[in-house]
Amino acid sequence: MAEEVFVFPLSYAQQRLWFLDQLEPGSSFYNIFDTLSFDAPLDAQALEQSLNEIVRRHEVLRTTFSDVRGEPVQVIAQSLKLPLPVVDLKHLAEDERSTEASRLSAEEYERPFNLARGPLVRAKLLRMADEESVLFLTMHHIVSDGWSLGILSRELRTLYEAYSAGLPSPLPELPIQYADFTVWQREWLQGDVLEAQMDYWKKQLAGAPSVLKLPTDHPRPSIQNFQQGANQWLNLPRSLTEPLKALSQREGATLFITLLAAFNVLLHRYTHQTDVVVGSPIAGRNRAETEDLIGFFVNTLVMRTDLSGDPSFRELLERVKEVALGAYAHQDLPFEKLVEVVQPERSLSHHPLFQVMFQLIGTPSPGEEEDEDFEGEEPGEREEMEVVEGTAKFDLGLDIFEDNGSLTAAVEYSTGLFEHATISRMLFHFRILLESIATDPDRQISKLSFLPEAEREEILWQWNSTRSEYAQEKCIHELFEAQVERTPGGVAVISEGEQLTYAELNERANRLAHHLRRLGVGPEVLVGICVERSLEMMVGLLGILKAGGAYMPLDPDYPKQRLAFMLEDAGASVLLTQSGLLSVLPEHRARTVCLDRDEIGLESETNLQCLSQPQNLAYVIYTSGSTGQPKGVMIQHRSLVNWTVRASVEYDLKHDDRILQFSSISFDTAAEEIYPCLTLGATLILRSDSMSTSIAKLLEKSRELKITVLDLPTAFWHELTWELATQNLKLPPSVRLVITGGEKALPERLSMWHRSVRGDVRLMQGYGPTEVTVVATIADLTKYRAAETALKEVPIGRVIGNAQAYILDRRQQPVPIGVTGELYIGGDGLARGYLNGPSLTAERFIPNPFSP
Repeated sequence: MAEEVFVFPLSYAQQRLWFLDQLEPGSSFYNIFDTLSFDAPLDAQALEQSLNEIVRRHEVLRTTFSDVRGEPVQVIAQSLKLPLPVVDLKHLAEDERSTEASRLSAEEYERPFNLARGPLVRAKLLRMADEESVLFLTMHHIVSDGWSLGILSRELRTLYEAYSAGLPSPLPELPIQYADFTVWQREWLQGDVLEAQMDYWKKQLAGAPSVLKLPTDHPRPSIQNFQQGANQWLNLPRSLTEPLKALSQREGATLFITLLAAFNVLLHRYTHQTDVVVGSPIAGRNRAETEDLIGFFVNTLVMRTDLSGDPSFRELLERVKEVALGAYAHQDLPFEKLVEVVQPERSLSHHPLFQVMFQLIGTPSPGEEEDEDFEGEEPGEREEMEVVEGTAKFDLGLDIFEDNGSLTAAVEYSTGLFEHATISRMLFHFRILLESIATDPDRQISKLSFLPEAEREEILWQWNSTRSEYAQEKCIHELFEAQVERTPGGVAVISEGEQLTYAELNERANRLAHHLRRLGVGPEVLVGICVERSLEMMVGLLGILKAGGAYMPLDPDYPKQRLAFMLEDAGASVLLTQSGLLSVLPEHRARTVCLDRDEIGLESETNLQCLSQPQNLAYVIYTSGSTGQPKGVMIQHRSLVNWTVRASVEYDLKHDDRILQFSSISFDTAAEEIYPCLTLGATLILRSDSMSTSIAKLLEKSRELKITVLDLPTAFWHELTWELATQNLKLPPSVRLVITGGEKALPERLSMWHRSVRGDVRLMQGYGPTEVTVVATIADLTKYRAAETALKEVPIGRVIGNAQAYILDRRQQPVPIGVTGELYIGGDGLARGYLNGPSLTAERFIPNPFSP
């Protein structure tokens, strides 16, 4: 005769787990695992009898789950005999016992349940020594929760004490079972009750952000992977717990609310979002009859906090308290129904409504303390910063355990998103933040400290300790003249089959400089230069500098309107050009000098006395105007000299290099190509028009000209990389270094580059806005060749010599490592400011708050 069974509907919480299990059958993700230790001789028979009495008392532990006409139901067996296998490890050495116990523990936790066949609870006993045993208890979440573990542990202890002494069970029969709760829940949660709950949550979550944009170490996958997870713990001292409790009491808040408010501040400081949504589990046992039942009662509340206006922490505490009280008053709407009601933007890549969890797990209630012979795991005894691999249900979850007056913060996190080091820093940031809150809760949340002193020292001072020697007393053309003395016969520049030696280039630049001097050009005088890429272009640049003036490049391909604006805005008194370009120039008031006319050739070819000082202007380059009106950025000789010396070192440039001059002189990248080359004795090769027609032509000409260094805009480098990877093209064997910069490099193109280019070619990237001299940071991208996984972003590297860079928040406070912020750049490479823009200069070029 078949055993009698009883069929009931599922609770809302069980229903969700049922559907998730159907999506991933055979998964151990929702297993709940606990260990109980015995430090005394153990009666295994009495322990097994105790376990089976608990199974008899709680119908949910005899339950399986089936599909009946498309609807899941729970099927309760009238009886179930639960075996207790015993594994004897006493014969092993002590260290071997621990290793084997850990292996068996992981094996038990990872062994899945079958919801249809059951049983959904199992136990295993390990004999470690004559007076030491460990009991493994594993249950599926669909029949249990964290509260249930406490009930099971308490009942097991009570029953074992009775049975091992030959006494009957002292536990009274349960008045209701979990199945009774599921029926009541479905009958109660409808009509006006359901409407009131839904109305509250619709209003509370209207317009809530769909994602909390935490800075991750890895790109978010298109489908969330729950199996990649780990846990870390950090003990918080009693000296911190007491002030936090006192603050909570003074403000009429619970410790939970105070800690949640602090966690919200941390998330706000990490994301810069003022609308923060966090999930928090609640026991779901708001009726007295359910308090002693094993089962899955947990519901999840959505806590949405407004952190706008930079409130003090005390003010924020009131906001969080109001949010929490509202959520508690409307806690009966199951999370599954809440998602249906709110209908958030759905994505397989992240959890709906929230991606971060928070909960406070308190000390056991009076009468529940563990005895010395029968112990559970004590969270407060964990080693600081222990890392345990496992799974993660969300991007991030913070559990705080309160134990004997101390707090332990435990983070469960997705290792598919975060590295261990990132979470370690986050835990320490949380501790520092709590200390700051306890010390001064009236401080605005933006000013609460959360950086450990060591990290602050590292990001503000150690990373910016970049002092390097360079010729601070020299101007850039003086460095060129010194090189002319060393290698007068060396080839300085090549253009379309023509070339100039260092001596020839110097002489022609001197003739122009003498002519410009007679026209009144000297320090701080701006001279426009609108020329085609040619030998005359190089003569023009050096001639202006030698005369003591500062050049302002004007690309002949620019629209006349833009050229007219630049000439008028800069107030250039002289304009250098070529005869063939006179027709493309706009009307202007500057004195025009054509570089290809005879009067310049009659001037002296000797070096001029240097009138410029390092603090005088070397050039003015106008920004693109993509963020408004183009602005002239003023670069001094000192800054250009510093960059020239640093580029030579960072790129390891040699006197025998042949460097391609690719960029328009209207972009500061041209300075990167020109000045390090001409102050080292290398050869500068000007790009011809034909080299721009195709990647294949560029590579062909680079091979003919034996070019060793290519300096390419990022967009062009992306195109080059694609062609190398897909068209079976190769870099010339002479190329040893490729430099790129100017915009964001794509990680997928970097991976493609390393797969397509031979290993001895060095790839470097420079980064810097026009407001600094060429670049402020340099990254050697060659080292990412062996990267096992694709980068989330291509790094911009570290600051160059004599520069400083800080990542700051909106209130100019340093952000932690890995957290987004605004880039602030300082040091010797900084521009003087904006030409004719004193108010904008004062707004953008601010005193360095971290300068000694």
